Amino acid sequence: MVGNKWLKFLLLYLGGVVVSLSQLKLVPIQNELSQELGVSLSMISWLMAIFTVSGIFLAIPGGALVAHFGAKKLLVGLMSCLAIGNLWGYFSKSYFTLLLSRVIEGISFSMIIMVGIVLINFWFKKGNSGIATGLWGTFSALGSMLAMNVFKPLTQLYGLRFLWLLIAVCAVFLLFIYLFLFDEPAVYEKESQKEEKTTIKKTIKNKSICLLALAQGGMAFILFAFINLYPLIYTQLYGLSETVANRYTGYFGLFGIPFGAVAGYLIDKTRKGKVVIVCSFFLLFVSTLWMAFLSSEVTFIGQLFTLSAGASLASSCVMILAPKVVKQEQSIGSSISFINLFYYIGIFIGTPIVTEISEKNQSWTIAIYALSGIGIFSLLAIIAFVKLNREKVLA
Repeated sequence: MVGNKWLKFLLLYLGGVVVSLSQLKLVPIQNELSQELGVSLSMISWLMAIFTVSGIFLAIPGGALVAHFGAKKLLVGLMSCLAIGNLWGYFSKSYFTLLLSRVIEGISFSMIIMVGIVLINFWFKKGNSGIATGLWGTFSALGSMLAMNVFKPLTQLYGLRFLWLLIAVCAVFLLFIYLFLFDEPAVYEKESQKEEKTTIKKTIKNKSICLLALAQGGMAFILFAFINLYPLIYTQLYGLSETVANRYTGYFGLFGIPFGAVAGYLIDKTRKGKVVIVCSFFLLFVSTLWMAFLSSEVTFIGQLFTLSAGASLASSCVMILAPKVVKQEQSIGSSISFINLFYYIGIFIGTPIVTEISEKNQSWTIAIYALSGIGIFSLLAIIAFVKLNREKVLA
């Protein structure tokens, strides 16, 4: 077993990055994949979105599964699904078999956030859990940066399907690392179905958790729509070359990495969680609207930076503050699962809806305005959350 908690966190974080790479590997090659499969970009957008469909069905029982089987066993299982899905995708010859392989891959993403939070809270019992939780939320940002900068050259050297094989090998390697080197919290005895239903009902009745879930769903809708569609918006709306578009999209992930830790630090040290989360969602909205008004390299980089910072801060704040508005400790798992349900729904529907709006109106600008509306919705949900908890110190 590995003894150092930060080394264990690093290994866990690598797993999150590999899952993110699997999710985002289609983004830099969507035009080439569209040509290979003979399908439209709208159909390719479903290949990207379907990755999270498992999360919609597994988010709610996620907390119970962690408690029943243990975080370590579940993590090993998630890596197994990632490896199997990518191997299936590597050998897939048609659109529909590739679609099914993406569903299997996506099982890994469905509970990786939950499993990570459980392990982090176990390893960091004596402090720094806020910083570690914030950092954990940035694995998608690092995955995005690597995918947009590395995957395109790799496919040019070794072919499109090489990405599936590479991720499968990484997943198998991490599977054995987790199996032999990780410790975990004790597995609790299985709750009765009646107790589980009672816990879920309490979660749904918690207005604070419901508001955080709505805000997190809106954040995910915006974040992954941009991650998946940035290259198309840059090339089709602003006339950038594909190389430059992919490079800019890679910056998005790079900018977001530090802000998860910043969110944890600000909340832990300032004890003003409500102020931090409102500012984060306001920044998310402003940066989303800004996307429609870019004019120079400075504005391209500025918009990337502010959106990445806003999304990373907002997501981390939700995960850090959620346990603080749960009355009973045993309800934390189900509360995080409920929030993740909306997170996965936002990811699943975001890219196809935005793509459809753009194609129907022949305008990316209108699609960006629609995304801005989602940003306002999330901000209003957070303002309602703050008003509901005005008497509490959320730190």
